[in-house]
Amino acid sequence: MQKSFPNTTTLKYIFLLLFISSCGGGGSSEINSSEDIVLNINLNGLKTPSNSYENQVIEITSNITQCSFNISLNNQDTYKIHHVKTNDNKNFVFRNPFIYKESENFQLNISSITNLNCPEANKNFDLQINRYPTQYNLIPTNTNDLKTNIYEIGDIGFGGIVINDTFSATICYPTPNDCESYENSLFGQDAHNMVSGDFNGDGYEDFAVAWALFPHTIEPDQKVNAPLNIYLNNGEGRFEEDLDIYFGGSPPVHPFAYRTVAADFNNDGMDDIFSGSMGIQYRSEDYSENFINPHPHLLLLSNKDGKLENRSDQIEDQNQGDGQLCSFAHDASIGDPDSDGDIDIYACNILNINDGEGNFSIHEYINLDWQRENQYGNPMSSLLTDLNNDSYDDIIFWNFDNRSNWSGADEGYILLSNNSSNIENWSKISLPVGPFGFDRNKYNHAAAGDLNNDGYIDVVVAITRDLPYYEGAYIQILLNNGSGELMDVTESNFSNQPRSASHHGEGNIYLRDMNLDGNLDIVHSTRDYDSGYHGSHIAINDGMGKFESIENSKLPNKPDPGYNNYDFLMKALPINADNEACLDFISVTDAGWENNQNETSNYFFTVININCDF
Repeated sequence: MQKSFPNTTTLKYIFLLLFISSCGGGGSSEINSSEDIVLNINLNGLKTPSNSYENQVIEITSNITQCSFNISLNNQDTYKIHHVKTNDNKNFVFRNPFIYKESENFQLNISSITNLNCPEANKNFDLQINRYPTQYNLIPTNTNDLKTNIYEIGDIGFGGIVINDTFSATICYPTPNDCESYENSLFGQDAHNMVSGDFNGDGYEDFAVAWALFPHTIEPDQKVNAPLNIYLNNGEGRFEEDLDIYFGGSPPVHPFAYRTVAADFNNDGMDDIFSGSMGIQYRSEDYSENFINPHPHLLLLSNKDGKLENRSDQIEDQNQGDGQLCSFAHDASIGDPDSDGDIDIYACNILNINDGEGNFSIHEYINLDWQRENQYGNPMSSLLTDLNNDSYDDIIFWNFDNRSNWSGADEGYILLSNNSSNIENWSKISLPVGPFGFDRNKYNHAAAGDLNNDGYIDVVVAITRDLPYYEGAYIQILLNNGSGELMDVTESNFSNQPRSASHHGEGNIYLRDMNLDGNLDIVHSTRDYDSGYHGSHIAINDGMGKFESIENSKLPNKPDPGYNNYDFLMKALPINADNEACLDFISVTDAGWENNQNETSNYFFTVININCDF
């Protein structure tokens, strides 16, 4: 039977009826309905005025409950809010932008997320932001250079040092041919050694700085002791020196406290501080007098009131309290070579054994006699770390350069444990030679950690030249072969190092996971005025122990008062300042921000990570 179909005219008529029916009755679509309603946006909780980088918690409400929102600053090409978090696009947590003037006025823009149930609308709310009050009031002129898409500089002048002391002398250093005369000249200064720790037990990373004053070879009666300052973290990315942390109400001072480490030495749950003593050094103009007298190491232990107290007298020195007879310690390392559960100290090739309460006695074997019998001298760097996973921390030390005329020792050694605390029976393994030739390397500082995630501890060493003096900032990568020996893989794992040719090599080296990818990265903290590279050097680990330095352009410049001629960053102490994004670091203005000709100064600032996209 043949089927019949409606003709074309009939189909058009049916379609027209359906269309009219769907739009009829005077009704309108949901889109038209929402467009006819005016969206009223309200804001609760915004703090204004508030401080630079202050945390904000806000709630956005409206007369259409289905609406959700985005937030931004109106002039966000120049300033941005940071670390924006929300679960529903109605309740937000964020950080204010960084500012560098005394005050800035902004508008926080709230815009609706348009959909079938929510019309397009936006509203601006005034937001006044004040500069966070810091110890020193420093206003930079190069504000556009203080931020990149990864880091921004904050809290310039939250701490620092101002020196008014003067000296008069002819200083010949580092050789008798390098002489310069001074008359009523100001001492120089440097944030020579910085270390992080939790010094008040609140769970936030604080830091300590052992300042160095120069010249350090001046006559003893002209020397000025330098402070060790502690800056506490309030958990919001702010650091401040609280004098209540010091027993006696003021920071300790020392003729020359050098390598500085932090650990809980007295087992009270609070980090303590040890700084190795460089002694009291003097070099006369013709070097007829050239000596380093001992001076006690600096040991700060937390007491029952949570204050750090100078307990340097709890370190045995066998010298009537005048300091260990090795005279100076360019190194300081901590660990547990006797595997008894407390932290011991190794400095100037002397092992100081902890009784668990912060009292240290000189080891019966690793002592001054052992050092002299083996012609080691005082090491330039050292580490205590477990290379062979036997629960006993092994001893690693690197010798000074230019020793061949009095010593047959190699560049350095591993004393590798044998599953016992009998160090005299441990194996001695020579360390690889650095890049500048045998007896010509200054193994300035070292750090240990598992670089390639194979379960064994590896080592990085910051090395510079003997001549030209401290020229070049080279980083040696030593991977563990699984048996406790360290193999030099720098050529394959970190070959591109432009700072190794021309960059001042004195500084500190740290291992921290800067981009929070689970791999230890390198931070080399130096300062230089000629190389064209930041002294804040970050090298990212690919997880296999291979490193690549982040580009200069990813780091901001250091703050400039308007008359500096070198704006690259100086120094970098990695730290978790604010529990936001990835790790941050502490840096310094170095010289150049003096208020007058009668002072030298150096001020701290934070370099805050705002984006983990390295």
